[in-house]
Amino acid sequence: MLQWIRELFLPPPVCPVKEDDRAWVDYRFAWLIDEFGPGCLRRNATVLPTMQFFPECYHATEKEVHNLLIIVAKQMEVDPDCLWLSFFDDTPRDVHSEQWIAPNSLCHEIEEGGYYRIEVNRSGLNDPLWVVSTLAHEISFVRLLGEQRTSPYEADLDSLKELLTIVQGLGVCNSSSVFPQARWVNGGWSMPRTAHLSMDMYGYALGLYALARGEKRPTWLKYLRPDVRFACTNTIRLKLQEQQVA
Repeated sequence: MLQWIRELFLPPPVCPVKEDDRAWVDYRFAWLIDEFGPGCLRRNATVLPTMQFFPECYHATEKEVHNLLIIVAKQMEVDPDCLWLSFFDDTPRDVHSEQWIAPNSLCHEIEEGGYYRIEVNRSGLNDPLWVVSTLAHEISFVRLLGEQRTSPYEADLDSLKELLTIVQGLGVCNSSSVFPQARWVNGGWSMPRTAHLSMDMYGYALGLYALARGEKRPTWLKYLRPDVRFACTNTIRLKLQEQQVA
């Protein structure tokens, strides 16, 4: 009853993203569902930054990162045994095979076939959410390129990888890792961005994810950072309103 009264006085919902961004997320979200099947949305639970999904203690050891790799790989329906994890201190080493390079991580297929090496920068290991987000982004390489679902030359490939992590239930954790650290640079605070989707795009995509799972009031909203939560709830309200009008 109180929830109904609250919603009665809410301002009309507005789309949190620009029209071009909305069109891209709508198109690519539908493409991913077609590609992986609607069951990919419901087979796994939405991963939350809680002890239900992750160990209580984390000390940034390589063994703990490997354990996180296993958790993320299983969530994304990739066999952890086909993933080889290693670490670097500065710049990823060169490889002589098809590869995708990010500022803090690297994934490439090993020439024997069927195995993939994921390399992670040690400088970010102290932040477990950053580690989870980075591993998920790299495992998207396996799902999209390793399974030959798309081309490495797609202009939106990095954003598509990130959107796939949302579809596979890791969006709540990953949206929290976009600005892991603020640094003082040239007399001001610099927020190093580690994602290819804006916070509003994250919220919009999470709204689509919730509705595709039949969740009009997802319980995981409380785990989202405020800007993402606002965009997500606005998206859910907007889409439900559009359905009623239609």
